[in-house]
Amino acid sequence: MERGEHLVDSIAVGGIVTVRDRLLEKQSQGKKVYRLESGDPSFPVPEHIREAIKKALDEGHTHYTSGAGIKPLREAIHRKLVEENRIPVKDPGHVLVTNGAMNALYIAFHALVQPGDEIIMPDPTWTETADNVILAGGVPVRARLDCGDGYRYGAEAIEAAVTPRTRAVVINTPHNPTGMVLRREELIPILRLAERHGLWVISDEAYEHVLFDGRKHVSAASLGYERVLSIFSMSKSYAMSGLRLGYLSCNDDRLVERMAKLLRCTINGVNSATQIGAIAALTGPQDATSRMAEEYQVRRDALWEGLQEVRVLHSFRPQGAFYLWARIDESWEGYAGMRGGRAMTECLIEETGIGSVPGEVFGPAGAGHIRFAFSCPTDQVVAAAAILKRRWAD
Repeated sequence: MERGEHLVDSIAVGGIVTVRDRLLEKQSQGKKVYRLESGDPSFPVPEHIREAIKKALDEGHTHYTSGAGIKPLREAIHRKLVEENRIPVKDPGHVLVTNGAMNALYIAFHALVQPGDEIIMPDPTWTETADNVILAGGVPVRARLDCGDGYRYGAEAIEAAVTPRTRAVVINTPHNPTGMVLRREELIPILRLAERHGLWVISDEAYEHVLFDGRKHVSAASLGYERVLSIFSMSKSYAMSGLRLGYLSCNDDRLVERMAKLLRCTINGVNSATQIGAIAALTGPQDATSRMAEEYQVRRDALWEGLQEVRVLHSFRPQGAFYLWARIDESWEGYAGMRGGRAMTECLIEETGIGSVPGEVFGPAGAGHIRFAFSCPTDQVVAAAAILKRRWAD
């Protein structure tokens, strides 16, 4: 007997994955490619973190751990959140260790959402944010970001999207895909709006340490509103993307209990040796994180400057994260007849070997846009910028 379509059938395999696979195929054929499609840091894991993981393996730390994370790591995260992020987390018991920030989003939405609940998020936004809302039975509601006001995510646009079914508002700063960074004075009205409507705020802060031009990161939960669930990642700050470790904090006892149950029923604890490496990352020297941020700015500047002479792309100067978001000029010969982002992505792969992601992947507001990632090695970024400049220079 036919049971009909499954909820998971509504989730796409992933536009970024499709582009990556195309580039890897071209590379296997001996062709030169430039990996500006994926947000995977090119740097090695800092030495003191690698040594801690090796030592953990040598000492036999290869067995089951507490589902919510080992106590020393939860204590280290708690100290970091209180001292660096200024978030008043009650205690280490209100910190959970997750299998990357993706897993944190998954359990957060499953703990919060009832079928039909609406979750407001920026449009464009990271694809998996909306996907995880759908998988939890919720409805993504998109607040459009426009280039005219610098892709700001403001309280006014969020307010217009609030309905009786709204359960939470998603904040992502620094923002993927635009590179926009919210200032304290922009976060406060969003939190006040959430308080008026009794909403939760899901604060995705995966790029907290990737900031440009002297900007400072502000955690939403540091600004006095209690109903904030904060999500962080070791992937971007410490180049630990393949080691899969993230964490979240929340002061609501019931939500923490729900999310701890979800961890037990999904991953049953993060990789034991990686957790010990994460302690070293959080408590050890932070100079590698600072150096990575400095090199990302070098890459940002190289890509930005190269694209200023590309007549078919109108670029937004990233303030944080390692992505450059660009609007495609409708005069480009490949624009008509296809959505501009997909057409441009295809053109770049075939003509130049440069990877990118079509803006449509990130939501309806992404139509006619394209995203470049500058997390790949600097020489690839510089070379790609030069190729784009030669191809479409004014």
